[in-house]
Amino acid sequence: MIRRLCWVMAVLTLWWPGRPSAGEPQVVKFPTGFNGGTSIDGLLVVPDGDGPFPAVVMLHGCSGLWTKSGKLRRRPAFWSQYLSARGYVVLMADSFRPRGLGSLCSVRERPVLPNRERPFDAYGALAFLQARSDVDPARVALIGWSNGAMTMLWTVMEEASARPAGLTHDFRAAVGFYPGCTAVLRHGFTSRIPTLLQLGGADDWTPAKPCLRLVAKAKKARVPIDADVYPGAYHNFDHPSAPVRALVTRNSVYATGEKRVHSGADPAARDAAIERVTAFFAAHLQGR
Repeated sequence: MIRRLCWVMAVLTLWWPGRPSAGEPQVVKFPTGFNGGTSIDGLLVVPDGDGPFPAVVMLHGCSGLWTKSGKLRRRPAFWSQYLSARGYVVLMADSFRPRGLGSLCSVRERPVLPNRERPFDAYGALAFLQARSDVDPARVALIGWSNGAMTMLWTVMEEASARPAGLTHDFRAAVGFYPGCTAVLRHGFTSRIPTLLQLGGADDWTPAKPCLRLVAKAKKARVPIDADVYPGAYHNFDHPSAPVRALVTRNSVYATGEKRVHSGADPAARDAAIERVTAFFAAHLQGR
């Protein structure tokens, strides 16, 4: 009987881990509400202490959350640990692998879109966090990179179709690193959620100019949005270590179906952006 009880306890420990250790990612699953209730996975990281904490939902770019070998990519690994160390619960929403997908950067006809499935993923992540006792439901932010930053814009806009009816607390603030802004600019962007864009001045994958036009137009409508442009910085400028390189990306929205672009880290721009985002989140999330 004692041996059987010990075996049951061991199984429960493996399959019901409870609250993870501080800084240790834990795989979680949550419904998104898209197409009748699709569920996706995420990686949850919690800080030291009891909370309730402010929280941040992270949205990956077109390369996805994981490498081909199954390792967490270095940029989400850095940002999740960085934010957790500063007192935020972090949820990295995985929009691709639970749907059987890898990187979509070289896929022309993309089966998951920033204006279709992914805003539902973001709101599913918000609901998951707001149901936790260690999260302050009124202090949850959204941050995305590239395709995830485009998702952020479609998620926080005033008439977002993914926003649940009767939502008590929406996202408190939002940040986007180098989104593609052309489609959102054509659609028109209005939002009540304070939004910050971080843009590379030399970005030839998702150029800064359409985003700056979006910001200027939105500001005239008194939308709380701002942008920083880092001269000479390419796409992915906040990556911890990736060297600048040329690559070909494919997408059906391109006139020729593909583009030759540059991507890689810029240490000076990275440091400035980290400082800017830290201050932005502190201003909007640290006060109760």
